[in-house]
Amino acid sequence: MSGCASTLSFALQQPVPGVADIICIASGKGGVGKSTLTVNLAAALSCQGKVVGVLDADLYGPSVALLLGTDDGVETTPEGKAMPKQRHGIHSLSIGNLLAPEAGLVWKGPLIAQAMEQMVYDVAWPSLDILLIDMPPGTGDIPITLLERLPVTGAVVVSTPQRLAAVDAERAIALFHEYDVPVFGVVENMDGYVCPCCGKINRLFAGGIVEPLARKRHVAYFGSVPLDPAASAATDAGIPFLLRDPQSPSAKAIAEVADKMMASLRRERANPKIAEDA
Repeated sequence: MSGCASTLSFALQQPVPGVADIICIASGKGGVGKSTLTVNLAAALSCQGKVVGVLDADLYGPSVALLLGTDDGVETTPEGKAMPKQRHGIHSLSIGNLLAPEAGLVWKGPLIAQAMEQMVYDVAWPSLDILLIDMPPGTGDIPITLLERLPVTGAVVVSTPQRLAAVDAERAIALFHEYDVPVFGVVENMDGYVCPCCGKINRLFAGGIVEPLARKRHVAYFGSVPLDPAASAATDAGIPFLLRDPQSPSAKAIAEVADKMMASLRRERANPKIAEDA
């Protein structure tokens, strides 16, 4: 991005009233478990006493309403602002709260950008310590709109241990760097499989891809999160599995990711733009 374009993007940015920090949870590719990770990170932060919100920015494939069990409409304030749903100690808003599960979103670029801005600014967010944004996969209109409009504090990028996912994750890292947004770390999701019989974690892929990617792009490696079959039951019930079984290997791994993310956030506040190198 040219210096002129970068200066313009900063000029367009407006803070979200009441929101202290905004962290994007992103991936270059869909299907890597980014939305599930987002709501469970929110649950981990809530357990730490943080006031947390989740904005589902994946308008074409919204998941947050189902993951949190809030797919039942949105109320408005007398001023006409949308009121976030609140469940499990998490404030959230998703287009999935407004559309039936079988409904398809057929909006084009300009309308999508306008809708995204409304979902950020025309919302009666409470005073939040952190707003997590579940970003859509890729580097299209929605991510660019959000990065141009919002003062994002940092980002976490999610990948599975496959080259196909890691290549797209690197593109996501590059996008944040173009907008001078520090990438706090990379999470290697679904790295292993938790055996329901013995609890042993078995590797699903050869691995050895995501950690070298983090070193190559000079960002922290936040570790791996195993795939736990028991988590699917919690997900289907609209409950973050970190809350249902906090001692499971997957929940413990996500709690560690949350701790590392908060440490990066504190470093970024103290020394802007160098948190990535810690």
